[in-house]
Amino acid sequence: MKNNDTIFALSTVPGKAGIAIVRLTGPESLTVVEKLTGSTPAYRKAVLRELRYDGETVDTAIVICSALGSSYTGEEMVEFHIHGSLAIVKSLIEVLGDRLGLRNAEPGEFTKRALENDRLDLTQVEGLSNLLNAQTKAQKNQSLMLLSGRLGGKVSQWRERLLSSISLIEIMIDFSDQDVPRNTVQQVKDIVRVLKIELKLELNGYKKAAIIRDGYDVAIIGKPNVGKSSLLNFLAGTDKAIVSDQEGTTRDIIELSIDLNGYAVKFFDTAGLQDTEDEVEKIGIMKTRKRARDSNIRMFLLNPGDTIDDFKDISKKGDLFFCCKSDIQVYYPYDGISSKTGAGVKGMLEHIEKKLQNHASYSSVLTNERHRVAGKKTLRLMEAAERHLAMDNCQIEIVAEEIRSAIVEIDLLVGKISVEDMLGRIFSSFCIGK
Repeated sequence: MKNNDTIFALSTVPGKAGIAIVRLTGPESLTVVEKLTGSTPAYRKAVLRELRYDGETVDTAIVICSALGSSYTGEEMVEFHIHGSLAIVKSLIEVLGDRLGLRNAEPGEFTKRALENDRLDLTQVEGLSNLLNAQTKAQKNQSLMLLSGRLGGKVSQWRERLLSSISLIEIMIDFSDQDVPRNTVQQVKDIVRVLKIELKLELNGYKKAAIIRDGYDVAIIGKPNVGKSSLLNFLAGTDKAIVSDQEGTTRDIIELSIDLNGYAVKFFDTAGLQDTEDEVEKIGIMKTRKRARDSNIRMFLLNPGDTIDDFKDISKKGDLFFCCKSDIQVYYPYDGISSKTGAGVKGMLEHIEKKLQNHASYSSVLTNERHRVAGKKTLRLMEAAERHLAMDNCQIEIVAEEIRSAIVEIDLLVGKISVEDMLGRIFSSFCIGK
């Protein structure tokens, strides 16, 4: 990938539409505009121009130009807002590629150039990637938080504190044979202690952030024929799972994802729990137990006579219990639901939403596994520095090395130190033209 290339891409969804947007970025962008329109419009102003090449009209388009250093990519950049006709889009792309010799952009290449030109940091790139894939309001808000640079801003603060501590340590090293202010070591200790507290807070909130990103898992558990599959079908609004009077019809895990007032929730229909000699059904029950362990919460459906003790080996504090088939049987001590009439289902969803909100009450700025690993490594380095600082015969050079290593970790977090394999994985998830 050569950054001196001028690249282009269709940035809207291919197909018939009212408007299509073709973007180009690179050193020849404004030259291309001059060739197609006869002049270069003022920067950051939308102007209506006729696009012509070799005497042939391509389209009448809105043209927006951005100057070097102020565009999305940091390069000269142009957007053509053309009519969304398949023929017009094809015609403009042929002119740009075949006749003017520009190169088609690779997935995420516009954003990669924005990163390389310091228009975005790596966490903002990840925020944009998440935003493009967001399906719920909570996921959108989390992505916008990253894209706004909140994590990058926090990392910059951490970095400045660490650099400040390094400066204090350098004073102690350079003037070890002279009187150094007594509070110098204490200042370093304070910086390390506060950063350690902040990192722990963010790491403790990581699981909550992951719930927003990946979804809140709810395992529907009960004995055979209690109505687990019927409930899943009611939530789906269609026959997603097989429902039968015959016991053991659910052998594998069936998943349903819904948007619950802005949160992603995944329900899992599981095999009924019972003693069985059927080897296939045994496998299904083993999967049920694993799903129960892995889920954020378990929702148990009970028939008359069932008790919590029937599920004590897989239930946990805070799990939900409901009496099933409330349209034909009424009993206590739990709220009833009916997959046939829908009675009680709204209340059930409200219970789940309340628990989800409690789980996500503080969402960390560390939103993916890469962030967590970098934060964890930085925390370990801070803990090591704190241990050395507490020693009577503290070797301040070792503390300096721990802090320098921490700076490297947080530089990796925001992409100041390039790791090509990591960048490749991130940008491969982008669409063309972004």
